[in-house]
Amino acid sequence: MTSEADTLAALTARIRAELPALQFTNAVLNDYGEDNQVVVADDAWIVRFPRPDNLGRFGAELNLLDEFSKVSLVRVPDYEHVTRDRTFGAYRMIGGVELTPPRFAALRPDVQSNVLADLAGFLSALHALPMQTLAQADGHIERCWSGEQFAALYRGMRRAKIARKVDEAWLARFDAFHAAFERVTQGVPRLAHGDLSDDHILVAEDGYLSGVIDFTDAAWGDPAIDFAYFWRLGEPVVDHVLTLYTLTPQDPGLKTRAHWTFVRYLINQLWYGERAKWNLTVNEALAELDGHLRALGL
Repeated sequence: MTSEADTLAALTARIRAELPALQFTNAVLNDYGEDNQVVVADDAWIVRFPRPDNLGRFGAELNLLDEFSKVSLVRVPDYEHVTRDRTFGAYRMIGGVELTPPRFAALRPDVQSNVLADLAGFLSALHALPMQTLAQADGHIERCWSGEQFAALYRGMRRAKIARKVDEAWLARFDAFHAAFERVTQGVPRLAHGDLSDDHILVAEDGYLSGVIDFTDAAWGDPAIDFAYFWRLGEPVVDHVLTLYTLTPQDPGLKTRAHWTFVRYLINQLWYGERAKWNLTVNEALAELDGHLRALGL
């Protein structure tokens, strides 16, 4: 088995050989992602190596960021160094800390409003991009998963593990949720970020938005996925963002679909366990889920 040190040494050697203009002294490996390996160089550069089955998406991501940076007022990764074969690249690290619920709650009300306005503008611009912005080299365009696909994943892979953590009453509610979720009609497709959560929304020391990162999961489909995390910050936040989002009038069911998607995320926290991004215990996740499931009639 290749050690972490060996992996870092190999990746560092590739950077020096294929991106000679990128000068650095120290390197640290982040090998936890499912889609990419990441080397942080001198605490200043993010060098992303897509895993083999993610190379096509990486090329599409580069194209997306190039086009989106022309219209976005929010800072996004700018790949200044990319290999000739477009198999990996580096961008200057965007400073800031994750916009977790506690951090958002601690912001002054005026700063909260500014952050939400910036994110609404970010999504308005992103969702207006044409589908071809996501085209891979072979013409393939990644699609967001449907409710049917997520329900099938739950039944075929995730349900058994979740069943070991909750009682039969909770499992029945989760089964009922997925049975209903797969029947939710999707909205008008847009170009979605696909993973807009606290770990990808960065704020500066003063609390203002400093950037949005990680467009690996960008896909064409229901834009509700990009509003799910706002439910973690509270329904008034969801309402505020949707008031500022320019495409809301064209999508009256967006808020409800985002709620369904958020509940799916919460249920998944039980499956991910220690790897869950929100670090909720089983009891914490269930306590949060109860109110949301009731609101959805479950």
